[in-house]
Amino acid sequence: MNEAEVKFEMRLWALELLVSNAFAMLCALDPQPDDLFAKIRQQMMEGARKRGFPGFDPGESDILSSELEAALGRLMEMVSTQMRHGRGTGGQ
Repeated sequence: MNEAEVKFEMRLWALELLVSNAFAMLCALDPQPDDLFAKIRQQMMEGARKRGFPGFDPGESDILSSELEAALGRLMEMVSTQMRHGRGTGGQ
């Protein structure tokens, strides 16, 4: 990896950490945080699975949708990990 690629990857990783922790914190505010997380996760994964990409042929759109679903799945796993470790509640 060259320097520009390293910087890009670390910026992306930082955003993923920030978003996953913020999502965990949002869920922690709910009286039933695990239920809220499960509901939002299901809705987002279903939305990603159904997402179309105008301007691309159907095969390309399916590939993009699949990649979106996989990326979202990885982020949701990060949120789940944050929640298990109590990071969304301020605990460590």
